[in-house]
Amino acid sequence: MSDLIDAATTWVASETGKTAGALALGALAWAEASAVVGAAYFKRMIPLRITAMVGNILGVALGLVTGNLPTIAKHAINFPLNFSRLREMRRLIDSVREANANDLNIEWLKPFMHPESLRATDYVFKKGDAGEEAYVVVEGEIEIVERGVTIGPGALFGEMALFTKSGKRTATAKCVTDARLLAITYEQFEQLYFQNPEFGLYLVRLIVRRFEANHIQEEV
Repeated sequence: MSDLIDAATTWVASETGKTAGALALGALAWAEASAVVGAAYFKRMIPLRITAMVGNILGVALGLVTGNLPTIAKHAINFPLNFSRLREMRRLIDSVREANANDLNIEWLKPFMHPESLRATDYVFKKGDAGEEAYVVVEGEIEIVERGVTIGPGALFGEMALFTKSGKRTATAKCVTDARLLAITYEQFEQLYFQNPEFGLYLVRLIVRRFEANHIQEEV
């Protein structure tokens, strides 16, 4: 009788262990599937990447429990990729925040630009001309005639035509003194706008400030 009771107890314990293991395995599988499906529905990149990484961890765990090597390999490869994308996105956000708090350092633009030298009274461009380049003042002073303002070294100008439907200059730029400029083609300018978040945000802020200045002048 004692042996029978022991055997029954062992069997119950074994079956209970199998049931618990099956439940744990099922829960792990459901958690992994939920993370994968959930990541597909996120529209914001950071929550998407974090959820995908959780799914990768659960997928590796599930693969280890079931001995499924392809599953392990898939999630082990995807995890560092998702982590890398998450890190890039956080760096991008930090760059945008920094750009929003500070003025742009134009030094990094110089490798994409070519120098031009002009004499006093020369026109850089006239209102209505086709816009092909934007400029940064290196030395000298440039008058934006219609606005009655003079800009000096470090100032970016001539970018507005890139954002107009006609592609025409919206104002006249004339040299007050001899001037050295750096010019950048609109093709390069447009590429930098999309590739560099600091430059893109700086440009948006610059255009808004100029529209505000124009509006104030019109009211006066």
